[in-house]
Amino acid sequence: MQNVLNKRCKSLLVLALLGIFQATAWAQADNYPNRPIKLIITWPVGGFADTLGRTVANQLSTILGQQVVVENRGGANGMIGADAVAKAAPDGYTLMFQSVTSHAINPTMYGKTPYSTEKDIIPLAVVASVPMLLVANPNLPAKNIAELIALAKKEPDALAYATFGNGSASHLAGALFTNQAGIKMTHIPYKGGAPAITDTLSGQTPMSFSAFGVALPHVKSGKLIALGTTGPARAKLLPNVPTIEEAGNLKGYEMSIVYAVWAPTGVPAPILNKLDKALEQVVASSAFKEKVASDGGEVMTIADPAESNIYFQKEMQRLSKIVKDGNIKAD
Repeated sequence: MQNVLNKRCKSLLVLALLGIFQATAWAQADNYPNRPIKLIITWPVGGFADTLGRTVANQLSTILGQQVVVENRGGANGMIGADAVAKAAPDGYTLMFQSVTSHAINPTMYGKTPYSTEKDIIPLAVVASVPMLLVANPNLPAKNIAELIALAKKEPDALAYATFGNGSASHLAGALFTNQAGIKMTHIPYKGGAPAITDTLSGQTPMSFSAFGVALPHVKSGKLIALGTTGPARAKLLPNVPTIEEAGNLKGYEMSIVYAVWAPTGVPAPILNKLDKALEQVVASSAFKEKVASDGGEVMTIADPAESNIYFQKEMQRLSKIVKDGNIKAD
């Protein structure tokens, strides 16, 4: 009888503690946010990713009625910033703006990360998808994707393409292209999109997988030829330029840079709900839509942690395979 009473007392104690915990969580959510929120952007200051992250921060500040302070922590393909977020208190006051692309491939590319990619950080919302452009110097004999593939098959490894870094999204775009097309080209990594496009303009490298906004002015001026976009559909800013998938008859080819907002695992559900609703308003804002469109991208509206995580897991599998198939290693 005493054992039964003890078990009942323990059960009641557990229920009471759960009730206190839930009440505390809801109380925290009611008061959230009552101090500034930090948004860690995993790129240096400047560039599209940074300015898009700052647009998110500005919109969140307005919606939540509390300042969202940006902290840039670039380096190691986003791992430096991600590590800081993984070790932060899960209270909703530390968030991260990072690409799904970079976060997904780091465990495979580096072999080891200082945090668990899948366990320590959760995606709150997937907010935008931005394609890249494969652009060529006008002196390149190939004027479209079909001609490029034919030329590369005729002269394996003779052609080179520039990217904005080893293991970057543009590197993955090139690796996926050569793999699906069954060709060999030489990869030349640069420290950023600007120097890569500069050498393509001069003819030092014949072509480049470039950030859309970096290449677009040169395409419009005629200094570069746009061979194709890496996205799933033609970009609205360049409707006459085909996707690499359609131009090369490469079924399933896609390599866009997908951006998301993340948080440390363990943020109380009521605070997550408040953040999700706020992020839904962010992606619906005209300021955010205009910023994404300026780089040829499309707004994404996966503003739910569970759905965002499903998307992330699928991308992690897809992108890790590209890294393995291309034998891509960190510098």
